[in-house]
This record gives sequence, C-alpha cells and structure tokens, in this order.
Amino acid sequence: MTRFLTFLFLIGMMSCSAKEEKEEVMVPKSKIEFSYTIDTVRIDAGETKPYLGMNLTMADYSAQEGLLYNLEPETGRVEVIDVEKQKLLRLLQYDMRGRNSIKEYYPSGIKKTVLGETFFRDFYVIHRMDSARKKIETYKLDNNSLKGDRLPYETTIDGSGEIASDGTYYAGFYGNFNPKGQILGIAKVRFSDKSMKLIPIDFWDQLKEYTITVNHSIGRRSSSTEMKFLTLNGPDFILSTSASNELWYYMSEIDSVVHRSYHSMITSDKKSGEYKKEVTTHATFEYWAQRKNQEITFGPLVKDPDSQRFYRYSRELDQSNLESARYVYVLTVFNEKLEQIHEEKLRNRISILGKYFAGKTFVHKGMIYSYINLNDEMAFLRLKPDFSE
Repeated sequence: MTRFLTFLFLIGMMSCSAKEEKEEVMVPKSKIEFSYTIDTVRIDAGETKPYLGMNLTMADYSAQEGLLYNLEPETGRVEVIDVEKQKLLRLLQYDMRGRNSIKEYYPSGIKKTVLGETFFRDFYVIHRMDSARKKIETYKLDNNSLKGDRLPYETTIDGSGEIASDGTYYAGFYGNFNPKGQILGIAKVRFSDKSMKLIPIDFWDQLKEYTITVNHSIGRRSSSTEMKFLTLNGPDFILSTSASNELWYYMSEIDSVVHRSYHSMITSDKKSGEYKKEVTTHATFEYWAQRKNQEITFGPLVKDPDSQRFYRYSRELDQSNLESARYVYVLTVFNEKLEQIHEEKLRNRISILGKYFAGKTFVHKGMIYSYINLNDEMAFLRLKPDFSE
C-alpha cells in the first residue's frame, strides 16, 4: 500500500511540473494563387556613412512608425531611417558614459517599443530609456538580480535575445555557451517584477550534430555551427534553426511547447550531417564547411504584423545540376496558426545568412525587406507577395 501511494505521489508531481511537448508533421493545407515582384531599394543617407556592421542585426524595425532604428555600438549613435521614403531622417546620440549610459559591456542591439520607450541590449544587462533618452532602469540577467526560476550552475542567459514590442519581457537562450557546453532552452524575463521563467526545450543535441570543428596545433578550436533563431509572437515565442524544417512554439497561456516538423516539396527538410565533425587542418575544415553550406539552409521566421502571416527564406544547392553550383531559393508562408500554407521557388537570389549572422529581414506594409550591402551603401531586396485564394 505504501509503495502504491508513493507511486501515485510521483505521478502527481510529474503531471504538475512537466511541460507538454508534442510533435506534429505539418504539410501545406491549401493551394493558393501566389505571385510576387522583387526590386532593390537604396537608402539615401546623404553625407552620413551608415553603420553596416553585423548585417544590421543590431537594428530594430518599428512597424508602428515605419522606421528602422540602426545602432552603431561603438559610439551610441542611432540612425533613424524612414523605410517608406527610403532615407535617413535623423541621428540620435545616446550617452556611453554617466548615469544615462547605454554601455556597461558592449551594446549589442536596440528595441523601440509601441509605448515610445527604447531598450538597449548590452550582453548581460538591458537598459530601458524614455523618449528623452533618460535611463529608467537597468536589468541584469542573472540569479542575483532576478526572482523566480534559478539558472543552473555554470549557465548564463544569452544577451542577444529579443524584447517584446510592448516592452513587457525579454526572451533569450540560456545554457552553457562554452564550445562543449549545452543550450538548455529559453529564459523569459518579465520586466515589471524582474522575474525569470526558464522554459526547457530539447533541441541542442540535434543541432550540435551539424557542427564541424578544427583542432589547431596550438590548442585553439574553430567551429562551423548552425544558427538558432528566436521570433517573438506577442507573449509567445518561436524557436527555429538553420539546419532543419521545424520549429518549437511556446504558448504562454497553456505554458506548453509544441514541436512541429514541416515538409517541403521543393527542397530537403534538413541537412544530411554526412561530413566529418572533427578535422585537424584548416583546409579540411574549409572543405567540409563549404560542403555543409551547400546543403539546405533555413533563415529566420519573420512576421507580418498586419496579415499575421509568417515568412521564411531557404536555399539549397540545385540537386538537378550539381555541376552548375546554382542554388534554389524558396519562400515559405505560414498562417497565424503556424500552418504551412504555401511555398514558392523564387527566380531571384536571396541573401539569407552571412558567415556569422542572419541578415536583417522585416515586413513593412506587407513587403519583405532583406538587407544587402551595395558598395557600402545600405539597401534592401524587397519582395512584394500577392495572394488570392
């Protein structure tokens, strides 16, 4: 009897603490008439030389204003760009020292909220500024500064995560970010009460299988890793990677993670993983990294705040003619429920990922803007989709 009661107690504890995670294979549910046009737009910066570092990944697009805020981390300068007019409107200068400084370590991103406040990511801290560029608060991403869930030993929160458009919370990966470390999931930090919630997601063991590492003779290591992406959707978030046609969707209302796998009729659904993982020479490393790069690569999900659709670019070496070294580029469309509703083989080359960063991509008035560098000028490849049922 005692053993039976103990068994019931353990089952009860598991049901209270476990997060539901289920896998669904999603295929296109409806055939829609789809067409598109593509053009290139340049940003008129006048006499100002715009900051083009890190593929504009430090910038933030405000859908409410139609403005792109581009941070230059070394100086604290922010370029305010009118996307519709395709020109630089003004420059904002934020303090790098003193009580209103946006720098404690190294500024790594900006977020303009719908309430007019501006947040700056700064590695392990986040600075919150008002419209007059005065500091409201600084949030530290560690156990000592946050209540709620506790970060495990030797783990930290990645400071390059995302801030909600209403300024209520921050979400970033947490884990051990050393070369042989483990990424455990997503940390969600609520600003109102400085509380932290840890959401474990089992994706890292799969993703690290695509890592190629070279061990140099002097003890150094270099790696070719796959990218992980985080897309916020109101109080929820979506985790995806560059290696596979799947995502993990966290729904805050039911505190649950849903794992979804998708199928493409045009490209492969994941990288093969059929390459050497450990090499000893730089030449061999470059060879296998290039081989891996030719396989399917997925970009991040981007959301259209008006239609509630999600878009994602992907590319793969054309399997029908391997000697040509030509790539197939695909646009995949998801509805507001993250159901795959269409995929389109594109006529044009789309810049999806750089060597270390995904290029800045956002949706402005229904059109998808993807950053490109044209002779050291800021420009965007603009795709305008057209749907009819």
